[in-house]
Amino acid sequence: MNLSNPSRLLWLACLAWAVAACAPGDVGDADRHVAEADPGQGAETPRTAPIDPDLDRAKAAAQAFSGRLRGRLQAAMQAGGPTAAVEVCHAEAPAIADAVMAEHGVRLGRVALPGRHRNAGHVADGWQLATLEAFQQAVLEGASAAEQVSVVREGLPEGVALRLMRGIATEPGCLACHGTQVAPAVRTAIAAHYPDDAATGFAVGDLRGGLWVEVPAAAHTPQEATP
Repeated sequence: MNLSNPSRLLWLACLAWAVAACAPGDVGDADRHVAEADPGQGAETPRTAPIDPDLDRAKAAAQAFSGRLRGRLQAAMQAGGPTAAVEVCHAEAPAIADAVMAEHGVRLGRVALPGRHRNAGHVADGWQLATLEAFQQAVLEGASAAEQVSVVREGLPEGVALRLMRGIATEPGCLACHGTQVAPAVRTAIAAHYPDDAATGFAVGDLRGGLWVEVPAAAHTPQEATP
């Protein structure tokens, strides 16, 4: 693979960004209590962890958003090259988010560290900012950015059942458009869509932002896909 090609690097960076915002993996599994064995039994009999519909919904929405965006980036690269993939990053990600929110009955988005946003719509405030700041402090103390996860159930506003956020870490492929030495051609492509970009200067392992999901307390039946 020729990594000296700026266009190729741009696509890799966009793809790495999508992967960085991927499914939260085992988010919340530690929050599920495994039942103890029946005292009358000689050996432990594991039982299925309690159902957690709010957390499951949040995780499913995060997975759906990340998976669809990643798939569109791959398809765009195959069909139209790096230019088409960059356009997906800019134009299609919001539509993908809207569709996932409607289907899963949640609110969802991405936010950047304070003063380090690329998209002005990704500026964090309120609980998102507070959570990111806590993530960043943990990373400064030696924790992994990719392992930062917050699941909040208590003290939420009326109508909100659960809030989830996971950190978005800087991966090697992200450096092409988020690092300290971004190629001129890549800077030009970024500037075309994000003239106020402030999301460069990162190193591998740095926290860049967070992927968040908010689950409403009201019962909601997700939209069924059209056959």
